[in-house]
Amino acid sequence: MRVTILGAGTAIPAKGYSPAGIYAEVGREHLLLDAGPGTLQRLHAAGGSFLHLDRIFLTHFHLDHCLDMATMLFALRIPQPVRKKPLAIYGPHGLKTLYRRLNSAFEGWLEPPVYRAGQLAAFPIAGGQKMKGTPMYPLAIQELGEQTVRLNGYTVTTRRVDHYQTSAIGYRLQSGGKVLAYSGDTDTCQAIVELGKGADLLILECSMPDERKAGGHLTPSECGYIAAATGCKHLALTHFYPVFQGYDIRRRVRRFYKGRLTLGRDLLRVHV
Repeated sequence: MRVTILGAGTAIPAKGYSPAGIYAEVGREHLLLDAGPGTLQRLHAAGGSFLHLDRIFLTHFHLDHCLDMATMLFALRIPQPVRKKPLAIYGPHGLKTLYRRLNSAFEGWLEPPVYRAGQLAAFPIAGGQKMKGTPMYPLAIQELGEQTVRLNGYTVTTRRVDHYQTSAIGYRLQSGGKVLAYSGDTDTCQAIVELGKGADLLILECSMPDERKAGGHLTPSECGYIAAATGCKHLALTHFYPVFQGYDIRRRVRRFYKGRLTLGRDLLRVHV
């Protein structure tokens, strides 16, 4: 696995800390974990391409984690170069409703264009009517609960995590004996410990300092405690709010976790 942190921050502008997004090359597939605003541009800057993406995995539907799903689907309507390979988008319950409502709000511009009478019809029909024909590329929208999905040479396990009252899930990707776990946004919960158990790389959100704990999010000490409980080999932290400027994150994490520790920044690459 090769992992690039595309966004290590939040929706609040901060140099080097953009909204959430992780690019992972797992086996022969190109994946995104979350797609906050600007992910498409940072994917390009990291040497990836939206044309090569096989799957997008969303943790929840707050804008700083999912907004560029719409951007990418709109970009895929551009007929040159033509995308033909399938794209699958996964997320918790509500993903299909989100896609349907966004596509309606944007008047059909998020669905794949179709071939009709041998010609590519690039413009959707006004009024939300479905255009008949063969889609330029197959698009699948799949909702996940707590389950394990077997894909192309790897497995993806999901668990519901504790993030306000939202429908939120974390992910565990396993390929060739290597494990990548990603929390998305969460408070302390047993689910993220299960997902991160023995992981080669555990990526946790770390939103606020210990002294300013916010419900639904983790602090550095909580991240250290979770990492120690999982026995992960490498802990990477992301989703930093600007309040962390000048704060010693490492010292708080080290109260509990003594393993390899990385503080994420935009476009940071990690090999698993």
